[in-house]
Amino acid sequence: MANKFYFDFRDVFHAGRMGFKGKKILMHFLGLMLGYVIYELLVYLSLAGSGVGGEFWQRYGLCPVFFLLKPGMAFPSSTIILTIIGAIVWLVIYLLFSTAVCKVAIEELRGDAFFSMREALKFSARNSKSVYISIIGLIAIVLFCLLFPSLFGLIDLIPKIEQVAEHVGTPLTTFFTIPIYFLGLFMVLTIFAIMFGLCLLPAIIAVTGEDTFESLYQLYSTIWNQPWRLVIYNKILWFIAFLGVFIFAAISFVGLYIAYLPSVLLAKQESFYFADVVARALKIVGASYLMQFIPGANLAGVSSMPWTLDLSTFFLFVSFIMIGAIVVAYPLAVNSCGQTLIYVILRRKIDGENMLEVAEEEALETNVEEKKLEG
Repeated sequence: MANKFYFDFRDVFHAGRMGFKGKKILMHFLGLMLGYVIYELLVYLSLAGSGVGGEFWQRYGLCPVFFLLKPGMAFPSSTIILTIIGAIVWLVIYLLFSTAVCKVAIEELRGDAFFSMREALKFSARNSKSVYISIIGLIAIVLFCLLFPSLFGLIDLIPKIEQVAEHVGTPLTTFFTIPIYFLGLFMVLTIFAIMFGLCLLPAIIAVTGEDTFESLYQLYSTIWNQPWRLVIYNKILWFIAFLGVFIFAAISFVGLYIAYLPSVLLAKQESFYFADVVARALKIVGASYLMQFIPGANLAGVSSMPWTLDLSTFFLFVSFIMIGAIVVAYPLAVNSCGQTLIYVILRRKIDGENMLEVAEEEALETNVEEKKLEG
């Protein structure tokens, strides 16, 4: 890395600059678009033949609204189920591409500024299963901690021996109160591990290349040994990401608005020109609040247009979606780079190991793989 590495909070501020690289933004952009397309396809396929597809389109358009959190109309149960599946698929895709970005970030920190996106995605495809299995394992631990205290009480439900069993389950449950208390503490720790693991596990695997067990060990070790630094460093990182995306979004909006302003001003309302096309595209992507900035647009909406302007609307709302994905991809890239920096710093604090130094055996394995690819 060109700048000096301090192995403290000062290094976290590099995340904004590291994330503002075309390669990293592009990878998160691809992940966002892939997840978005799958999510919207599942939602609208589930609405086919339900009778509420038209109302849903009018209300939400292509805005990825997770309506379990914001119910505004009655939905078929299949839609709710497929929405959950779509959200999970989107998360899986995000973790895959986040691991790839973390890999690019650590290689950049180690001095390889030309580590390719292709190699990063290949690494992620080989190792991202460790991320998924780790998260599934953490969720399973929480579920076990929740269900374990109830196992003794289930004795009271054994048929034909209720009179005996009803005096066994509750006493056993109360007898194990102290072990259950410590189990509860471990469950709380595991919940924190899930929260931080969604961000930190891709960085751990990208930096170490270890399997599921070692990745979980490193995650628990980081949370247990450096909890306050982990929280404070993440607060710094989130501030950088929020500030960065705010500035980037503002510049993107102003730049696009200025570039299109002459076309908007020249639009003829009665001829369904550019202003109404823009307004209609904004409504489709769920950004109707921006229609007030479009001079001459029909804010009430246009019921029908010539097919050429329908085609123009299609081009425009697809472009808006892609621009939105580019803007969102930037803070995701900042987060991936920042999590990589945080793990490198905290690993040095915990066991004194410098993860920026490439081990000789790792370099040897890399050379062997490269020779195999060339052969």
